[in-house]
Amino acid sequence: MNLSLREIEYVLTVANEENITRASEKLYIAQPSLSQAIKKIEQEVGFLLFTRVNNKIKLTEEGKLFVEAGSQINKTIRDLQNRLNEHSQLSFGHLAIGMPFHLGAILIPKVLVVFRKQYPNVKIDLYENTSSELEHMIVNGSIDIAILPLPIENQNICYKPLISSRMMLIMAKDNPLCSHSYDMGLGEGYRYFDLKKAANEPFIIGNRGQRIRGITELIFKQASISPRIALYSKNIETIKNIAASGLGLALIPEQYLKDEDNLLSANFYYLDKSQDYSWVITFAFACSSYLSPAARRFMEVMKVVAAPKGNKNIS
Repeated sequence: MNLSLREIEYVLTVANEENITRASEKLYIAQPSLSQAIKKIEQEVGFLLFTRVNNKIKLTEEGKLFVEAGSQINKTIRDLQNRLNEHSQLSFGHLAIGMPFHLGAILIPKVLVVFRKQYPNVKIDLYENTSSELEHMIVNGSIDIAILPLPIENQNICYKPLISSRMMLIMAKDNPLCSHSYDMGLGEGYRYFDLKKAANEPFIIGNRGQRIRGITELIFKQASISPRIALYSKNIETIKNIAASGLGLALIPEQYLKDEDNLLSANFYYLDKSQDYSWVITFAFACSSYLSPAARRFMEVMKVVAAPKGNKNIS
């Protein structure tokens, strides 16, 4: 088998995008040329790597093996590059970072602005996915690090805590249950709510694989309630807006609240102390992995930049 690193990158990008057009745009190559390259690679390895399912390009079983091995090869190259770079003040480097959909939109942009100014020659690739899928990508070497909320499920992943915030209950302002909220007298800005009072209310929660869904279910368990689920959504803004409309209640991290959310027809409450669960954001990486200088510097920048108001930076 005689394949170049560029050809491996072709397959990995098509697998990630599940679309030839998007992959060709990301690779800066014409779509027909990419399609031809994929056929050539399949001829070289002797197997079909992709098949079409419902207008999406999906990996065959052989393709999954190729991607797993190709990801490890890319990881090895990145590690070598970063080790060589360790003594050159990050004059070059390559960092592949994964993040959950909404969390990345909140944290990454302002961190990247600062990091780029300090280390303009470090190439960064960003990948958005569910927390469960990101754990898989860490272990198989597709990404170097991920910004992930706890709990981490895979025991082969190590992490460093970065930011902690509390979980908040969202409820429409005209919901009669608002009368059950109470003030702890601590001057914290929000009142408290006992979820047992909402045991019969519908809830909007995240999709399977999202860490926010798992934490919501843990909170239900701590509160000893099993409420009806009215809707599932991976989009935090959708969850907030639907809860504000009165179609259900929702639980989200305080970190996800924005100043403009004050304009929503919703009240926000801290949870009763016996029911609360800390939303802890971590810097996650494979325990067996080499944590490059670029990754370490990125983490340092994030600790300084990415803790918005209402969140605690964890040492």
